[in-house]
Amino acid sequence: MTRKIGNLAVPTFFLQLSLGVFFLVLGISNITNYNDDWNALKRAFGNNQTLALAMAVVEIVMGALLVLGLFVALSDGATKVLGFVLFVLWGLYMVVSFVVKDFAKPDLLTWLYRVSWNAVILVSLWIVGRRYS
Repeated sequence: MTRKIGNLAVPTFFLQLSLGVFFLVLGISNITNYNDDWNALKRAFGNNQTLALAMAVVEIVMGALLVLGLFVALSDGATKVLGFVLFVLWGLYMVVSFVVKDFAKPDLLTWLYRVSWNAVILVSLWIVGRRYS
């Protein structure tokens, strides 16, 4: 019999907690690394960081909601939609990063390693998202 914390099985609880902390730290890290000093010059050469900043904010919000959802009852409808959105955004991030932009770079083994750990995050989002289905 699986032990439970509240209404969650222990593995699901820790998976959701880990994902929440991961997205909080990722978002905070991306915001602290955001540099707007040369933004106009970078845009002139095709480097627009607006999307990166928006993704960082989404990551912080989703991380906070994942962690908060463990301790506070959130609306199932909103949580279901947000979980689906994060799953889709992470999937799009993977497609753009690993297929469109850098297919099999810098070498196949490194590329497979990066794809696999990103796929673990994607599947974890799916598992946690199914909790609200």
